[in-house]
Amino acid sequence: MSWADKQLKKAKIHSLVEQALKDPQFQEAQKKQTEDAIREAFDCFLLISADYLHRHHSYGKKRLMRFLEFADGQMKYIPEDPEYFRLLNDALAEETGVNILENLGGQDEKYR
Repeated sequence: MSWADKQLKKAKIHSLVEQALKDPQFQEAQKKQTEDAIREAFDCFLLISADYLHRHHSYGKKRLMRFLEFADGQMKYIPEDPEYFRLLNDALAEETGVNILENLGGQDEKYR
């Protein structure tokens, strides 16, 4: 295979990959995969939080369920109002002296 044939084949493959990336079905599948990964990360974080509350603060079923219901209710603000979390962080920092978004690596510009 000549150099020109290799370049032509490479260009065709590149074109096919670009075409596939623009395909709405591929984009939808990629979006679903991202949403599933985010949901799994939140679930794991809530599990870690619930475990901590149970082990270190003796939360039983009733208080853990209240915590999970509260967290679930707050999740709606993630896509709707990102400013909400910056304001919440600022209020908690003022009340407790702990700036969560700053201290735990949440350096995302949208929360500043």
